[in-house]
Amino acid sequence: MAKLTYWCAPSLNDHPCYNIRTKTKKAALAEIEEYGHNQYGKVRKIVVEYDDAFDLMKQCTGEGGLYEGRWE
Repeated sequence: MAKLTYWCAPSLNDHPCYNIRTKTKKAALAEIEEYGHNQYGKVRKIVVEYDDAFDLMKQCTGEGGLYEGRWE
């Protein structure tokens, strides 16, 4: 089983499709700095386990998309 790791800061005022998602925590913090601290929640590490590329695609595009949790 493979893993995809990324960093996510939830949009506090809009749909989750507008969450910040980056490869590194540093990049996520830079985007929060650029777009405004009051618009995004705490940066969290997200790990997605998947069997193959098609399984990952199914998880991302399925109803509700990947579950990144609700916080803040």
